[in-house]
Amino acid sequence: MTSHRGVIAILASGLLLAACGSGNAAPARSSPTPTQDAVAWFDAINSHDVRAAHKLFVPKQVDQISWMNQPAVDQSKFTDVHCRTTVITAKRAVVFCTFAESASPTEGQPVTSWSISFQRSASEGWLINNYGQG
Repeated sequence: MTSHRGVIAILASGLLLAACGSGNAAPARSSPTPTQDAVAWFDAINSHDVRAAHKLFVPKQVDQISWMNQPAVDQSKFTDVHCRTTVITAKRAVVFCTFAESASPTEGQPVTSWSISFQRSASEGWLINNYGQG
C-alpha cells in the first residue's frame, strides 16, 4: 500500500511539473495600447488621480499637466470619451479622442477633442509626450 501511494505521489508531481513547463500557464498581461492609456489618462483626470496621470507621461513632459495640481473642484470633467489610434509605429503613436468637457473655473471654453502623442518606452510601455487640439 505504501509503495502504491509513493508511485501515485511521484506521478502526480511529474504531471504538475510538466504542466508548469508546458507553456499552459496563463500568459503575462500585455502592456496597454496607446488607446487604452489615453482612456486611462481621462480616468485619472476625472478622479483627480495626479499620481496616475503622471505615470502615463514622459517624465520630462509631465509639466504639461501641472494644471492637475489645482483643486479637483476647479477642473473640468470628461464624459463620453471615445479614443482611436490614428498613427502607430514601433516607437510612436497618436490617439485621437473626442469627449464632452464640462465647464469649470479654469476652463473658459471647453473643447471637444484632443490628439494625444505617445512615445514607446522600453521599460514603461507607451507614454504621453504631448496633447492638444489639432
